[in-house]
Amino acid sequence: MINEIKTKRLNTFKKRLLELEIDAAVLVLSRDIFYYTGTAQPCILVVTQDDYFLIVRRALDFVLRETWINKSKILDNGGFKDVLIKLKEMGINKGKLGLELDVIPADMFLKIMNIFAGFEPVNISEEIIMQRMKKDQEEIGLIRTACKIMNAGHRRVLEVLSGGMTELELAAEVECAHRKAGHEGVLSMRNFDFYISRGPLSSGENLFKVSGFSNTITGTGLSPAVPAGPSLRKINPGDTVIVDIPTCHRGYHCDETRTYVLGRAGAEVADLFKSLREISDNVIGFLKDGVKCSEVFGIAHSCARRLGVEDYFLGLAPRKGNFVGHGIGLDANEPPILFEKSDFVLRSDFVVTIEIHLTHPEHGAVKLEDMVLINERGCEILSVTERELFVV
Repeated sequence: MINEIKTKRLNTFKKRLLELEIDAAVLVLSRDIFYYTGTAQPCILVVTQDDYFLIVRRALDFVLRETWINKSKILDNGGFKDVLIKLKEMGINKGKLGLELDVIPADMFLKIMNIFAGFEPVNISEEIIMQRMKKDQEEIGLIRTACKIMNAGHRRVLEVLSGGMTELELAAEVECAHRKAGHEGVLSMRNFDFYISRGPLSSGENLFKVSGFSNTITGTGLSPAVPAGPSLRKINPGDTVIVDIPTCHRGYHCDETRTYVLGRAGAEVADLFKSLREISDNVIGFLKDGVKCSEVFGIAHSCARRLGVEDYFLGLAPRKGNFVGHGIGLDANEPPILFEKSDFVLRSDFVVTIEIHLTHPEHGAVKLEDMVLINERGCEILSVTERELFVV
């Protein structure tokens, strides 16, 4: 039954190629190949309007153990020239060639087009991403487990957070707890030249320092070489600490943020978090099949205005954020992005984060990010960790 569900992914993709009049798609990105075949080994997946085959570049023994596709569709030890030979055997000598143009390097593109001289390149990435947005039951189950792994990290913060430890030391404790609970240790992002530590962790005055990597709480990192994530800053009594370190289970991610205070939370921070929680609750209560991303953003913004925290909503001017969440799955951050001006419609079986922060110019920042599964009735919060301001 599970293999039938997974084979359906390829059949859905084939049907879409037919509708778009694309003669063949050649996929090389490991996340896409894993989605369609169950293996992330170095391969080339070729899909036509009525067939498919997988060329294995290395580690055939791994592929045969891992994949659910028919072994008759697997070819060993080949490259792009072998793809062209196989397509010609299938009667495909020219036409539209779908490529993952958002991620393949320019030199690979030039190499492919030199070999496929009679073909017209078209970007197939959007179709793959659109298909990946809607999660099947196995994918949802894996994400649920990633959320449980995430909870082990937050529990560890409650056990070890103390004055004098550095952000890096706290991050290491969180990451170790994640790993022991089954985290695969990767953070996959479909972005050119994106690199970060295992995830943002920030405290005290660092909460005001937002790296250009993202319009959210980023941390400052250890050096300009990787300017985001935990630093060597020592955490002091009274500091607010934001922990946003993703987890990954069998390829599927959890991205969740919780806010901590060491010692005692001041009334101003407690009130700020109370407003944050109300904004988040309003947004989650609004989520359901058929709502637009811009509508979700509008609910958050109008609630912030009503509560009198609009000036702090998604950061301080001029570095305010313009989204309140994003899709998640095989990448930690993937479409749909819940942008202020996006009319993209959310659908059942999408898994998204609701990611909101408030930054006060004197009292610092608080952040709450939850994993949410959208359904026809509304939504389900997948996050396991309590949605509270933790005082340690």
